[in-house]
Amino acid sequence: MAGSTDRRSLRTALLPAALIALLGACAGERDTGDAPPAADPAPAAQADAAPPPAASGDPAATGGGSTIDPIGPCNAASLQALVGQEASETVVAQATADSGATSVRVLGPDDVATMDFRGDRLTITTDGERVIQTLNCG
Repeated sequence: MAGSTDRRSLRTALLPAALIALLGACAGERDTGDAPPAADPAPAAQADAAPPPAASGDPAATGGGSTIDPIGPCNAASLQALVGQEASETVVAQATADSGATSVRVLGPDDVATMDFRGDRLTITTDGERVIQTLNCG
């Protein structure tokens, strides 16, 4: 009996040690990699290119639209005259062409939208009667 008790105590002592070693090995693999390459160079590139629109004091960046973004070709600053007009297909198509955007989305007050930023996309927000409220890039 003394032999089986020693084996049981040995197993009980080694099991936690083995689990800790396995978890440590997994954590080591995850921690050895640096941040994704796109995460580090992008802020440096943006810092060299231009200050963020909100920091530049541009009134269009604080609520009326966005300026040319270094990430995409969209420029909604010249479209602010469209606020108050109906978002018809013709107006939306012309706004897309004038902004330089490659895509557009028209959002109503109850529409669901993704929060991803795309510098090549024009976002037009409307009220319940499809009257344009804001035009922004992103």
